[in-house]
Amino acid sequence: MDVEHLSCVDDDLPPAMLRLWEKMEKALPLLKDSLGSGCFLAQFWARDKRGLALENLPYPHLCVPNSTLLEYRQLEGRERVSGLDILARVWCLGRGFPEWTSNVSYYRPDEYAHLSDAIACGVRGIIAFPVIDSDQPNCRDAVLELVTMEEKQDFDLEMEKVSQALQAADLWTQLPRPRPQFSRGQTAALTEIADVTIAVCQTHGLPLALTWIPWKYNDDILKFGDYLSFPWSGALEIERTACYADKEMQGFVHACEQLFLRQGQGAAGQAFQTCLPSFEPDVKEKHVRDYPLAHHARKYNLNAAVAILLRSTGDDCFYILEFFLPILVKESSEQQELVEKLELTIKQTCKSLAMFSEKPFIRKRGSKVSKNNDKIEPAPDPDGNMFIECADNKRRKVSEVWKHFDKVKDKENGAVWAICKGCQKKYPGESKKGTSNLHKHLKSCSKKKQRDAKQHALPSDLGGNFVFDQERSHLNFVRMIMKLGFPLDMVQNEFFKTFVSDLQPKFQLCSQDSVQADALSIYRQEKEKLMKYLDNLSSLFSITIDLQSYGDNKMSCCLTMHFIDDEWRMKTRILAFRSIEHDYMDEAVKYMLEEWTIIEKVHFMFAEIAPPNSQMTREFRSKLVSQFPHMNGDLLCFSCYAQTLELLARDGFYEIKDVLNKIRGCIEYVNATPINQDKFQKATNHVKLQDMKAASHDDPTRWETTFVMLKSALELREAFTQLEQVDFDFKVNPSTEEWKMAMIVCGCLKVIHKYLSSSSSSIDACFLDVCYIYKDLLSREKSEHAYVCSMAKRMKVNLDRHWSEWSFAFGILLVLDPRCKLKFVQYGFLRMYGSDASKYLLEFRSKLTCMYNSYAKDTGYIASPASDISCLPSYDLDSDGKFLGFCEWLKVDPPKSDLDRYLGEPVENRDNVSDVLAWWRVNAPRFPALGKMARDFLAIPISAILSKSTISGEATKVNPAFNGLGPETIEAFICGQDWLESPENNSKEGKPGSSLVSTDVRFDSPGKQMSKYLAGPFTVSKPTSPEDLKLIQYVFDSSLSESETIVQCKNYHLSRRELYSLRPETWLDDNVLSTISDAMTLVKRKMEDSVNWYLPIVFAENADDPSKCISFAKKHRIKENYMSDLLCCEKAFVPVFDKERSHFFLFVLQLKRQVVEIWDSIAASSQSDWVDRRLRNLLVSLDALFKDDIHQNYQNVWSFTDFRVERPSNVPQQPNGYDCGVYVIKFMLAPEEVTSPDFLFDSDNERLEVVLRLLASDVNSCRNNLASKAEAYYEQRFGNHREFLARNENMKDVNHQYERKYSDNLWEFNI
Repeated sequence: MDVEHLSCVDDDLPPAMLRLWEKMEKALPLLKDSLGSGCFLAQFWARDKRGLALENLPYPHLCVPNSTLLEYRQLEGRERVSGLDILARVWCLGRGFPEWTSNVSYYRPDEYAHLSDAIACGVRGIIAFPVIDSDQPNCRDAVLELVTMEEKQDFDLEMEKVSQALQAADLWTQLPRPRPQFSRGQTAALTEIADVTIAVCQTHGLPLALTWIPWKYNDDILKFGDYLSFPWSGALEIERTACYADKEMQGFVHACEQLFLRQGQGAAGQAFQTCLPSFEPDVKEKHVRDYPLAHHARKYNLNAAVAILLRSTGDDCFYILEFFLPILVKESSEQQELVEKLELTIKQTCKSLAMFSEKPFIRKRGSKVSKNNDKIEPAPDPDGNMFIECADNKRRKVSEVWKHFDKVKDKENGAVWAICKGCQKKYPGESKKGTSNLHKHLKSCSKKKQRDAKQHALPSDLGGNFVFDQERSHLNFVRMIMKLGFPLDMVQNEFFKTFVSDLQPKFQLCSQDSVQADALSIYRQEKEKLMKYLDNLSSLFSITIDLQSYGDNKMSCCLTMHFIDDEWRMKTRILAFRSIEHDYMDEAVKYMLEEWTIIEKVHFMFAEIAPPNSQMTREFRSKLVSQFPHMNGDLLCFSCYAQTLELLARDGFYEIKDVLNKIRGCIEYVNATPINQDKFQKATNHVKLQDMKAASHDDPTRWETTFVMLKSALELREAFTQLEQVDFDFKVNPSTEEWKMAMIVCGCLKVIHKYLSSSSSSIDACFLDVCYIYKDLLSREKSEHAYVCSMAKRMKVNLDRHWSEWSFAFGILLVLDPRCKLKFVQYGFLRMYGSDASKYLLEFRSKLTCMYNSYAKDTGYIASPASDISCLPSYDLDSDGKFLGFCEWLKVDPPKSDLDRYLGEPVENRDNVSDVLAWWRVNAPRFPALGKMARDFLAIPISAILSKSTISGEATKVNPAFNGLGPETIEAFICGQDWLESPENNSKEGKPGSSLVSTDVRFDSPGKQMSKYLAGPFTVSKPTSPEDLKLIQYVFDSSLSESETIVQCKNYHLSRRELYSLRPETWLDDNVLSTISDAMTLVKRKMEDSVNWYLPIVFAENADDPSKCISFAKKHRIKENYMSDLLCCEKAFVPVFDKERSHFFLFVLQLKRQVVEIWDSIAASSQSDWVDRRLRNLLVSLDALFKDDIHQNYQNVWSFTDFRVERPSNVPQQPNGYDCGVYVIKFMLAPEEVTSPDFLFDSDNERLEVVLRLLASDVNSCRNNLASKAEAYYEQRFGNHREFLARNENMKDVNHQYERKYSDNLWEFNI
């Protein structure tokens, strides 16, 4: 390894420094050999000639050939240590241990003076060692700085190697050393603390808890009595065995082990200094000088921390527990509530430890204390008590009277006055005056009494204009009865009448008949709304039918619909509750579906008849197949997984029915009389089975009780045999062979009982259970016992029959689960069928492909049934090249269907995907045809396939409160109870579609023409001019060349293929966003209105590494092309693309406010470490680009990395996964409009508006040529296109308004 090793001796150095120089010269080669390969710089810093400051140039250094690291050493101003540097902290501040960071970007500029230069030179990890000369052990003589170009998790190896090299040169450095062993009492206390930290963190979801121990310099733990009696000088160090950390936080704990805290540093140091609990709202905002772990906290994105003192009651030692709150808990009220819960958990968990009871003071982020203290406002704690902060950091309780007075200091004479907030009367406000006069004044203050009277007159949320509305109140009362299922006769109850009269005397209770009439009216209105909503849904529906027999030839039928809405949320609605006849069940179901006009949109049915009736089920299935010929027979299910396993169990019991009768007789005999019970107990004791549980009777209608009876009887069979020998009246005991039969059958059924009792709601787990049971039955068919073979064959026949009903639905649901796909089905078939698995898998794949092709027939990308062979284009052969066509054929990559692409991708990790619907919501745009199929099939209620009771089972149990009501009224109450949403739920979070029957819901479903105007691929509500229609038709004609350039700006251009990404329900091409930024920048500069920056998306793409981002910005002149004068800039819009999530969002830098806002149309996606790291790297890059501008133009130097990060709550949220890029464009163009409460996002309208802006912009150099091509295109296609213009003649007036509105838009292109 070539090494540059400079040793320029300065003869003017004092003798002591020359000796130190020689030792340094000796240490460096040893360090080189031990560190091995890799780019690094090692340089010594020592006193200058005057002995006042550190310098590096006269002292030796070691540098692996790397020009950027050498540039870093020779930076201007870097030859001496400034006050803001890691070296100064290690040398001057008395830090006994080295300071290091895995990446210098985690420092702030005021912590590391040459931060931007270091990043530009490629510096990443850095560590500084205090160096001590053995000849002068009491003096810290130098600092060794080790710089690397890689981000290191820790410097453990380097610490060891540096220490060895220094010792060989008669130098040394101080490294963390193990403390002496703890006493028995201390060990017990730390064990208890470890239990406390685990309990607190796991209970409240905390990521990290540290246990700090105050050590004295004699290596003894400080005791509480000593702390109160004598000044303490020592350090706080963590004890790892008593800490708790998530897997991601282990690195931070390791960093804590290599440092220590002093009094007042961090939350733990402050708690130790004041002997009170301490709270830090954000540890990342602390300076490294005040909190040595601040830069590590930024790396691990830690948030608020609270430190609580615990005192050991045994040996008087005390410990500091520091808990870090979750990153999402940022509001002071949430933090206060969580801290109180932590304290309660600690009190409940501690045994021999006592907690200091004073509550920590939770202050809000960014709160400041007034400098002039003209007005002193005490802060209330969560209990309502008033406190003020004193100079000694202690808190003093303040009288409640100060809630009604302002304390004001007179600037002229310094007198303090208390001014009443009601009447403005002044009283002396000094503390020595007391508060008696103030209390007296409050009793007689007229203004306060008037204010209190107003507060009691009406609730604040009603205001003074509240008007009672009898009709509205009556309808709300009826809705309440419907929703909660209250009895109708409650309107006649005297106690209820009195209660209502006291609440509102004006409210008149109505009669039961009136309630019924209004309930029917509400039901019909809600039904009409729901029908309109369902009519506009583009998905298909799954239906469950619950049939309950009662009386002669009568059944109650509950029809329930399941579907996935436009936001990929599972929805369930009861459609009907009717009384029908046995013989007309199929016709009744068809009539109800026709009534709701959804008969053609039903693709799956599940029916359950109670009590079970095989004959009736077969007839009903046969009739439904004939009534609904459009449905696939594989999607009509009449038996569920649980029912099938129960039938298998009954088949097993059938083989030993005689033995079971004998066992029931045994149990009945021993429990018949006390004498028999005593005899059986003696028999049990004789065979030493007295600890076994007594056998109990079963319920023959419930097979699981029969299994439990059989199992317990088998455990006591020796006792029954012993009883037979001593009691001659006991003659029902089974023979030895019969007991053996029962034992074998019980073993067979144990598997079924195990799977049914597990109550698994996971379809993949149940699929594997069926595979295992099937395989088990195949093996038992070969048993040597005839009755076992007979039982297995009977069970297998039943399993085959029922499996054929729901295996296709099972398989499709597994394939559409990205964690399973076809691989999971293949795995299960191999376990089930063994060598025959390929035959069954081929059959399933064929059905799957046919089903998919029915969805994909309009796309042209049809899946191949069972192979990857597909027809490719043919080529003509000529005599000169017989194989030319074959060679061209080989080059063609046949287009793959959605199904093939989906199955070709790797199976998702189960830890990463917990919600299948959420996965499809994001990924459906990548697989349009398969996404529609997934939306339909994932609506199949898994509970219907797995469980005996469907989701509507409870509805078939009519509320006793409805007894005596008519059929339509009962249906109205049952459906109304299901449909009605509370007002709070309807308005909660403002989520669109939170109530399916709300009239405010806006529908925009694929395949439904909801608007009046069709513009190319867009269905829009805004009118479009004929000229624009020509452009749109020309641009989006798929028969034209995809490579043609449609938009050409200064730095970016768009082809027709890239512009296709603006079509409805399509993921946006990131080049569209960069072209938008390019166009916006050019337009704004022409208008001399360059107050905002619009950066291309590639700038943020390179921010994974600050040095890479800086290099890219300089190479492509990002600053010159997209950024105006820094002094004039108000906002900078930086679009970002998260490749891992395939998601666009926006950083908005508010330069005047020094705030970074994250605008994300899916808010949850921006709560990630990836986003935080990308943002920090981007801000570090901006610091480097604008370093000189900031220093030259601003009196107070500032940094982009100091900007506060905010996530505005009023950013609109998208209802799908493919509109995120369009939202980002809207955020950039009209930020004020999108944050308006009245803003409604229409995807087609917004996409069309972006297209027209790009095409019509005068910065688009293709504009004129494009218009000519569009005109010629229409001439060729329509000839004299008067017909086209005539179709739009009725739009002239509205077009004129549209053109005026468009020209007044924020983005004005036609300058």
